[in-house]
Amino acid sequence: MVPSTMVDGPDDDLIRDMYARFGLAYYQSECLHRGLCFVLALTGLPSRDMITGPRVEERLAQAFSLTLGDVAAKLEEVLPAELAADIRVAVATRNFLAHHFWFERAHLMFSATNVCQLISELDGYARMFDRLDVRVDEWSEPTLQKLGLTDEILQTSLERTLAGEKDEPLLDKQAVRELAKQLNRRQRLIRVWEFSLADGQKPLIFELADGSLWQLSDVGLGLTRFREIGSGWTEHPAIKPHLPAEILLRPKNAVPWDYEFTLGNGVVLWVKPGRQKATFSWGVRAFKPSVKQQA
Repeated sequence: MVPSTMVDGPDDDLIRDMYARFGLAYYQSECLHRGLCFVLALTGLPSRDMITGPRVEERLAQAFSLTLGDVAAKLEEVLPAELAADIRVAVATRNFLAHHFWFERAHLMFSATNVCQLISELDGYARMFDRLDVRVDEWSEPTLQKLGLTDEILQTSLERTLAGEKDEPLLDKQAVRELAKQLNRRQRLIRVWEFSLADGQKPLIFELADGSLWQLSDVGLGLTRFREIGSGWTEHPAIKPHLPAEILLRPKNAVPWDYEFTLGNGVVLWVKPGRQKATFSWGVRAFKPSVKQQA
């Protein structure tokens, strides 16, 4: 007698369809993963007029370096309870697909009937991930609107991408790990540079002993797009006498644009929100507050 699995064996088209459905299910899980990364990166930012571009890029890079499970865990207390619970199920399902599906379902691949059942199972996973992705988008839309990420801006960004325009890439996982090390230990600040922009603003750029450059952000020193010291830069005269100094780049208990660095001689460099919208003030404690900068 010929075994039924041989009579009912799947053809190549059916097998290819099963592999395609697996790819679709996993793709939908990645869409959910990326959507949650955006939510995590944008959660906790100050108002849109007090956000710096490099700070947003830093948070995006940190979020994208995390696994789906790590992102879900960090959002556990942010998302509505029901949505968070459904995402926990999605994490378990994605882990099953990634690590166990083929091993546990291999014995079913010799029957066309069973392969059709596997296709149906994979379709169910894809629909679950897609529905969750839509729910996350709907929940996060008010936050995106407050930050100025309107549909028009998102559409413009998509058109730029389709046209082949590329932005500078975010930090990779190794760079994110190195950044975390820098932020978690005291660093030697050796110079603070000042220079004029075309609009008249005079940003401060902080140089550490390792040669890295930083700028002020909502929580302390943050990344900057400047990669080298410019020819017209000068050391700030009010800060220079109190350097070098050992500082924490992210002062403890910092709130948006409200924190301090202790420099040499016990002098303090402070940062405060400005009186005018989209500005901050800074100064050295022994001197009068001196400058307002655009965030």
